[in-house]
Order: sequence, then structure tokens, then C-alpha cells
Amino acid sequence: MSFDELYSDPAPYPSGAVEAPRAPARRASSRELTLEQGGEGEGLDSPELREALAHFVTLARAARTQVPQGSPMPEAQVVNWREINSWMDAFLRIPARKTSPLDVVRTRTTLEAELELDARLYGDIPADLADAVLARMDALATRMAELRRLQSRASSRSNKAPRFTWPVEPVIVTSVFGTRLHPILGTEREHQGLDLAAKRGQLVTASSKGVVLRAGPAGGHGNQVIIQHDGDVTTRYSHLSRVLVVTGDVVEQGDVVGAAGRTGLATGVHLHFELWKDGVPSDPLDELGPTDSGEEPSFVQRGASPGPYVTQGHRP
Repeated sequence: MSFDELYSDPAPYPSGAVEAPRAPARRASSRELTLEQGGEGEGLDSPELREALAHFVTLARAARTQVPQGSPMPEAQVVNWREINSWMDAFLRIPARKTSPLDVVRTRTTLEAELELDARLYGDIPADLADAVLARMDALATRMAELRRLQSRASSRSNKAPRFTWPVEPVIVTSVFGTRLHPILGTEREHQGLDLAAKRGQLVTASSKGVVLRAGPAGGHGNQVIIQHDGDVTTRYSHLSRVLVVTGDVVEQGDVVGAAGRTGLATGVHLHFELWKDGVPSDPLDELGPTDSGEEPSFVQRGASPGPYVTQGHRP
């Protein structure tokens, strides 16, 4: 994922994914109207969001009782999805600091469940609609990562230096930790780390002091470096173009371990970074502090189909 890809021809969602979101069929509240007009209101509150989700689920379940297995998605359900997409667009326009994590989790889990039920029943779901829904799912996952980052920052304000530091800078997160649709294999898989934007050949540094456990080819991870740290913690640096350490090296925080590339299963140049605790992958956002320059990481969202990358956050 090159820097050029990140900032070329920005668009909020993949072109052709769905027409500009239409207003929901039900009456909008004054608070929603303030949001749509670009005001400074707090946006959608939990009761309104719950109402919209409940309305969507009711219509979705009714639609599924009207057709036999394998039928195309009926037009009524297509419209239903487009209307909830417009609600998601309005919700995602609210600044992260004014978003409730409960609302994000509720929205994503509800819509994922309904999308799975539709996929099992209908023999044909319009491709542009499916792409549009998946793009917004990615946006909700990114929003949740932003919220967790803000919460972590608020709970750990101190003069103590962070134990782990970012392996590249500037820090631009292009794919967050958790379940996602694999960009090459096309199947849903656990993403066990973060994807960080990098230029080809950009130097990658050790996140903390440790001993190099692995330095070389690692299948789909391409050229990879694994570092063992105190407390049964390891960090992993994948898709490197070059490995600049050997197994057994003792490295200090900030020492160069390799250069960014796109070896292994990778759609573009980037660094895949993982942090494992006691043999289990952990979200690096829970451990890493601000960048060396004191800035917070940026978040970008990849569209549901290959194409431009759009900034979803900015450094404060």
C-alpha cells in the first residue's frame, strides 16, 4: 500500500458502489437535520440509532419470508440496505470523539448478522450494493479502532515513556486488527496485526529491545523478522523487501531490522506489524503510544474493491 495509492483520487467509497446516499424514508429528527446540514450538533444519539437499526431488521426479516431459497434479493430489501447505508454515512460523519463505542459495536454486529442471513438466502445480491455495505463495515471497524486509541490515550496520560514504539513513521494505519475480508484470498480471516503504510525501502525499526527469533522468508508473510521481548511478548514485522538482522541479534528500541516491501501475500508496499502476548495476538493499538514526534496515528480506510485509499482520520 504505497503513499501514492493513499492520496490519489480520494472518494468516500468505491466508485459505483452505490449512488449518493438517500435520506431515510422515516422522518428525520431535528438533530439529524442539523447533522445533515453540517452543524455542530452531537449527531445521532443512541435511541435514534437503535430505532433505525430495529426498523431495518424488521424490514429485512419480512423480506426474507417472501421469497424461496436462491431467489435474487428483492427490490424492497435493496432499498432497505441503501437506506441503512445512508444512516451509516450520517453516523460516520460524526467526529470520533462524539461517537459512542456502544453505538459502533451495535451497528456493526447487527448489520453483519443481517448481511450473513441475506447471503445464505438470496442467490444474487447486487455487487455494487455488497461492495457498498462492506466498505461501510470497514469504516465502522476503523472508527472502533480510533475510539479505542482515544480511550487508551486518556487512561494512560503520564510522563512514562511507552514500552513499545512505532516501527515506521509517519504512522498511517491502513488496516486494523480483527476480522476482515482478505484482500487477495477473498475469504474472511482474522487480521492479527496492523497494516502500516510505507514507501518501498523505508527503514523498519524494532518496537522495543529484544532478541531476534526469526529473520528470513516466512511464507505468506514474505520476509519477516520476529523479536522476543521481556514478559513473553513478541513483535513481528512482515512483507519486508530486505532483512537487516540475523537470528540471535540483540536489538535496542529503534534499531533498524529491515526495509519495507511487498514480499509474500501483499497487494502493495506496506508493513504488517503484529504484537503477541503469551502466544496470542494482541491489538498493537493497545500498547503503542504516540509517534516519536508526539502525534497520534492516522487512520485510512481501504475501499471494498481495489482503488484509492481515503483518509479517515488525521493527527490532532
